[in-house]
Amino acid sequence: MKQVGYRQATAVSSSATRTHRTTATLKLRKGAGRHYLVQGTLAQGTELALVEIQGSWAHVYVHQNYGWVPNIYLEPIPADLEESVQKVQGTGEEPVLSRYALVETTHETTATLNLRKGSGTGYPVLKVIDHGTRVRLILQQGLWSQIQCNQLLGWVPSMYLHRLPSRPAQGGLIAVPNQRALTTIRLNARRGPGDHHGLARILQTDTAVIIVARQGAWRQIERDGERMWVPASQLRTVY
Repeated sequence: MKQVGYRQATAVSSSATRTHRTTATLKLRKGAGRHYLVQGTLAQGTELALVEIQGSWAHVYVHQNYGWVPNIYLEPIPADLEESVQKVQGTGEEPVLSRYALVETTHETTATLNLRKGSGTGYPVLKVIDHGTRVRLILQQGLWSQIQCNQLLGWVPSMYLHRLPSRPAQGGLIAVPNQRALTTIRLNARRGPGDHHGLARILQTDTAVIIVARQGAWRQIERDGERMWVPASQLRTVY
């Protein structure tokens, strides 16, 4: 049995540090297996304290209860995740996202839109978004949707968002089912799988990315809607 975090369940109190969060809606079970009784349901994004790992199951403390969930659906909370939504320095206006807030695009705009601070035309405009811009849907509220566009969070009418189809890898690449990862060092992301390809972008340490394909020792990643290549050895997968 691999011990992680707290060595004994009794050491965790109601003020326990939350170390992980769920990446899907999960059933909290009384034991490490699907045959155990379900004692509750955890929504996607629920933060919890990891007690230990036992095979493919995780013993967790959440909502003042102990239980078990599949560990594949847990991801660690970065140390400064609470700072992921900040205000622009010097302006105190638009909310922006840190490098941990990954822009995993899910939708495309079907018209030129005003990105607003709230769900209605009475709110100020943060930015004008071009037709065909790829964004991430955060939540839907009535006729409006909150989206992430590059480093901004705002609201647009839901009717002008089109869901993107899943995109398989092309050109003989081996597709990877959208695996999340963090960079382990400051590195140069390339336009192709090799150091001889042109520089696409410089990524800082602990930048969140999505692995979409692999070729040899290189991985094709996506960040803010842009695809590029980095060595596999410079990525740490997040489960």
